[in-house]
Amino acid sequence: MSQKPSKNGFPHFMLKEICEQPDAVRRVLRDWKDSAGHIRLPGTPFSAEEVKSFSKITIAASGSSRHAGLVGEFMLEQMTKLAVEVDFASQYCYRNPVVAAHELTIFLSQSGTTIDTITALQVARRKGVKSLAICNVPETPLTQNADATLLTHAGEEVAIAATKSFTTQLVTLFLLSVYFAELRATHQSSTDRAMRELPHLPEHMETALKTDQACREFAQQLYRHKDFMYLGRDIDYPIALEGALKLKEISYIHAEGCPTGELKHGPTALVSEEVPLVVLATRDENDESSMVRYEKSVSNIREFVEREIPVLAIVTEGDRQVRKLTSCTISVPSIPGLLLPIIEVIPLQFLAYHIAVLCGRDVDRPRHLSKSVVVE
Repeated sequence: MSQKPSKNGFPHFMLKEICEQPDAVRRVLRDWKDSAGHIRLPGTPFSAEEVKSFSKITIAASGSSRHAGLVGEFMLEQMTKLAVEVDFASQYCYRNPVVAAHELTIFLSQSGTTIDTITALQVARRKGVKSLAICNVPETPLTQNADATLLTHAGEEVAIAATKSFTTQLVTLFLLSVYFAELRATHQSSTDRAMRELPHLPEHMETALKTDQACREFAQQLYRHKDFMYLGRDIDYPIALEGALKLKEISYIHAEGCPTGELKHGPTALVSEEVPLVVLATRDENDESSMVRYEKSVSNIREFVEREIPVLAIVTEGDRQVRKLTSCTISVPSIPGLLLPIIEVIPLQFLAYHIAVLCGRDVDRPRHLSKSVVVE
């Protein structure tokens, strides 16, 4: 008989699982290292020749897993120079996707039992493309029917809202991108910098966990609002989507994730003193394009503050420009841009959690939701 999960003194499983993320990532890193400490693909599901022959990658997933896939799109395209497309698993089932030889389709799922993702896998198999399941649970319909499987080693996730299963998916996608890049000889200096920092990622995540108190304080200021907007550029945009989803699903407060640069193309009409903005404004000082995006975000935040719109900014340690504009900032460690999504999502998880608690919600079991969607 299986042992009943324990909260280990935490008030909710979700908070416990947020705090378990550094150890979960350590398990992923151990699984991907050989005896010499080099990165290898666990189980070697694809030969080097197959990886070199891939002409395109499609990622199909739902919910938080799809947001992880969107981050993976940036990682894979930047590192492997392959075209990557991300689809809703539920849409992939219906649109009769056009596929060609030498394509790979990746299916992301925490449970491996989500009906949309399983159906999408069946469609891909009928079309003859190679399939890779990235899943937290072994021996599921998804892992049993895919050509290959990578496990994320998050451990049991009791709360319905994905936290550690999400960050371990991000780490797995990063490692997969590195491995493919090495075989395809598309390695770049940005990848090398991220790889040098990778062994320290769990420690950086532990530092990000120290934002808990600040997130609780900002939640007390914000939880009475009925609408939120989350903004992020480039690889941070999927994290804005994930932050908005976390708030929606456990607090029942409406929230939207939007690319920061798209705000003026319509959504800014919604912005007012009653709609707080949560802005991802981190930066990688060693990446010129990251700094360009950061300066644009600083300009946006300046405009929001001048219009007296509430702004909570997620910034990199040592930031001065944003702090001059708003006192509502939360700092995360300064690490390479390819790894930033893995740590900057942590304060967004905390923020959603504390707002939901203040709203009196059942954080671990939100209404109308289940851990796995088994019926469409």
